[in-house]
Amino acid sequence: MKLWLKIVLLAAAQVAALAAMIADKQWTLNTGTQVVLQTEPVDPRSLFMGDYARLNYSISRLRLDGDEAVGGDQEFARHDTVWVALRPDPAGVKAVSVHRTRAAVPADLLALKGEVLYVSDHEWDRATNKSVRRRTLQVRYGIEQYYVQEGTGRQIERPQGGEKVSILAAVDGRGKAGIVAVLLDGQVRYRETLF
Repeated sequence: MKLWLKIVLLAAAQVAALAAMIADKQWTLNTGTQVVLQTEPVDPRSLFMGDYARLNYSISRLRLDGDEAVGGDQEFARHDTVWVALRPDPAGVKAVSVHRTRAAVPADLLALKGEVLYVSDHEWDRATNKSVRRRTLQVRYGIEQYYVQEGTGRQIERPQGGEKVSILAAVDGRGKAGIVAVLLDGQVRYRETLF
């Protein structure tokens, strides 16, 4: 095979791989069920990628025992794949249960796929400023960072006048989530675009 043909085939394979990644993300954004996720953002900076908001969702920390415990399975280890059953609501979503398999999520609920970051037996209670014995699960969904134009990341971290930051996300049939838009007080501030 000639050298120029090898180069063309290699370039075509690279373009196809990039197109597949873009198509996968667009599939999630276009076909997924849209839900609002409540956040607690912070604003670090990446030297290579610019400003971004690191997002922590109310559904990222799941209580496994106590009054506010979610249902489902109880035993998890770090890096386990989990399926969180969500009940959509106009004000956001509520985690109803967490499971080891997709099949265990009730059909009338939205299934979001995540990875266990850690399991903790103690949690800091802000009301009493003490460590409380509570079994909790910290879950990562793959939508914990959102890149913004340089110099605008602080607007998400420190909204003015008590604005509330939330995320409009799409969850597809595979349980994969993608950020559609960043909302400030329910109004779109940043919208995800193809380019």
